Formats: sequence, structure tokens, C-alpha cells
Amino acid sequence: MSLTTNELAKFSAFCKDNNFHIPVESSEIFLKYKIQKDLNSLEDSIKYLYYLLPKDYESQQTLKSLIYKYFHYVIEDLNSATFYIIDEYQNNNEKLLELLEDINLGNLEELERMSEDLIMNDIDADFTRPVSDLYWLNQIKKSKKYQEFFDMFNNLEMSNFSELTNQLNKENMQRLLDNSILEKIIEERNKQKTAYKPSELEPRTQLNEKDFLFTNQEERKLLLEQTYQLGKKLAIKYKRFIKDSNKGNLFFRRTIRKSLESGGSFEKLIFKPRIKKKPKLTILCDISGSMALNSLFGVTLLYGMVSKFKSIKAFVFIDGATEISKTLRLIKKNEIEKIFSRWGDFVKSDGHSDYQTSLQELIKIDNSEKGTLIVIGDARNNYRNISEDLIEDLDEKYKKIFWINPEQSKYWNTGDSQMKKFEEINYKTVEVRNYKQLKDFIKEIDLKKVLSL
Repeated sequence: MSLTTNELAKFSAFCKDNNFHIPVESSEIFLKYKIQKDLNSLEDSIKYLYYLLPKDYESQQTLKSLIYKYFHYVIEDLNSATFYIIDEYQNNNEKLLELLEDINLGNLEELERMSEDLIMNDIDADFTRPVSDLYWLNQIKKSKKYQEFFDMFNNLEMSNFSELTNQLNKENMQRLLDNSILEKIIEERNKQKTAYKPSELEPRTQLNEKDFLFTNQEERKLLLEQTYQLGKKLAIKYKRFIKDSNKGNLFFRRTIRKSLESGGSFEKLIFKPRIKKKPKLTILCDISGSMALNSLFGVTLLYGMVSKFKSIKAFVFIDGATEISKTLRLIKKNEIEKIFSRWGDFVKSDGHSDYQTSLQELIKIDNSEKGTLIVIGDARNNYRNISEDLIEDLDEKYKKIFWINPEQSKYWNTGDSQMKKFEEINYKTVEVRNYKQLKDFIKEIDLKKVLSL
């Protein structure tokens, strides 16, 4: 039995009735490939049709279920290691052809060798740095050797039909190679993790001095609760400052007159009325890949401050700034991590850290003037430029800037770190990679001194 044009149309209608859409373009490509490759078996036809459709996990599972209901055929998880060989590979690129055919046969030795070579020889990586595995993957993907490998898929002359199949093969190879690289990164980091001790500190048994990045699930649960409490403490400090600052200067004559009525004792101080000013505190947290678990602690601190206090503004950013003040006030404490499940909602361009764009956007959308800004971020900008105009605009916009950096200070201004440019205008720049350092920062901050105009 073969999947005829008529049968494909019926299956497409069946999928549509079950809220799953098969694009017309995919159907056309399938029929061309079927004719070119003379696909006569139903099994091969279904496999290729499945290969052409969207690759997100939910769509895959839905399509598998529909294929089983309609054809009574079970799709195996073939997409992670299946490539469709087109004539252009055989005619133009023997190296690529050999690799794809090896992977189709289950031989992953060359793929693993490539992954190891990219990690060990193509980037200068210190895997003890407290950044995420995805950060290192992104650094590798920018390397010349990685990009040259995928150029092999681009430098081919081919028909429109072959072009789509080639693009699908390229995307499939990218997923496969990236997963292999990530596995190697994790292996390498695990080798070095046991031996890693921050050079500035002696070995500690206290959880409060353990890097956030190296905590286990139970430790994180405890530290996140403590971080939430720190956020509340900072908010209380802020509230007290606002209350005190709304008092005017002492009304000396009325106070004396009142004291005479009570026999000369100063039972009540009388202050001149003062026009209330809107509070001016903004907090910005980097939630990009390089921030790893540190961003979870950063957003938890934001939650502790913002959830009960409407006048503090909270923003997060990857490659553009987004205000989350209202979101933090609507969710419960145990729902904070759900914000990160919506990571894609905060991506505005390419999903890589962009401090230039994010801070420019913050300046535009934050309507406070001459306030205080607290930034939680590593200042790693993926080798993008930070302009002098931005630095001047930040300095003009905010009276005081505090910067909390979760990296060890010895790594500041190395690689793509732009910390030096921001330090020029920061009121205070501190290293905060564990609970003790965060607690010390909250304890030392003097809001009366910082926020007073």
C-alpha cells in the first residue's frame, strides 16, 4: 500500500478535524519527493511526511497520535538521527554525505569527535565559571569551525525541492550536534566541579557561602526562601524611608507652643507639611542563559520587594526590557519559576544578552526621573558594543546605580564582559554569588542616603 495523493488529502482533512494543520507546502514537497524517490511503501511515505512537519515536541506527539489513529502505524522517535539523502550530496560533498550516512546507520563516533574538538580546541573555556551550560554552547556556536561545518549545507546548488529537504537536514544536524556538545560540556564541568573552590574563599561548610550555581534542589529551596525574606527586608527599609521622607522639617514654634500646654514637656513633635514625592526605585534583572540559576535568585529578590509594594518597579531582560511588576504582584511565591517557563516571551530579537538595547528600552519605558536603579547581571554582552551615549544617558537618567554581579570579580572585563564601562557610573558595584554576599549588600544599602534628593 502506498500513500496516494487522494489518501494524503483525506489524511490532511482528518488532521484538520482534529485541530492539526498540515501546510500545503509540506504536502507538495512530500509528493515531489515521493515521485523522485519512487516511494512505494506506506511506511517510508509516512516517515518522510512526519519528517517534514514542525518539530516542537507537542506537535510531534499530536501527529504521532493522529498517524496511529488513521493508519494504525506507530512512528518511532526517528527524527533525532535521520537524514534524507539528496542527489546534491552525492555529487558535491562526499564528506557531508559520509557523515549523514554514518549517523543514519547509528554510528556517532565522528559526531562525538567533532563535539570534543569544538570544546577543547575552539574556545578558551574555564568551565569552573558560574555560568550555564547553554552559555558555553552559545560560545561554541559562534566559533569559526562550527560555522564552517554548517556552511557545507549552504554551499550547494539545488532545486527548490532539494533546498527544503537540505534545510531540514541542516536543522536536524544542528539539534544533534548541539545535544552532543552539551553532553560533553556537562561531562567536562562535572570533572572540574569537585575540585572547584573559589580562590577568594577557604573551603566552607556553610550553605550561606556556597555559590548559587552549585546548590542542589533542597539547598536552593532553603536559599530561595531566605532570598525572598531579604527582598521583603529591603522593601521594609524602603517603606520606612518613604514614611520618614514624607515628613516635613520640624515646626519649631508650634512644637514649643504645644509643649507649654503640657507643662513644658515635648510630648509631641509637630512637622511642617511636605508634598509627597513618588518613590524612585527601579530593579532590573538579566535572565539570559549566562545568568543560569542566578537569575532565579534575582527574580525571587524582586518578588520579595515588589509583591507588596506597588511603587517599586521591576524589569527583566534578555535582548530587550520587559516590566514584570504586575506579574509579580499577581503570582504566589511558589510560582516564581513559572516566569522562566515563559522565557520565549522575553526574547525580542535573537535570545542572546543585549545590554545596549535592553538598557536603551529601560530608559524609555521607566518614567521615573533621577531615581535609583539596581541591576542584577553579569554585564556579558555577547561581544556587542556598549556605546558612550548609553552610558551618558544612564548617568543622566538615574541618580544612583547599584550593580549586583554574580560572577567572581576576577572574571569581570574578560571575554565579552563590559563591566568596566558600567563601573564608571555605578554608585556601587558588588560581587554577589551566594546568600551571604547578598545579605551583606542588603544590610549595607542606606536608602536614606541613596534615595534622598
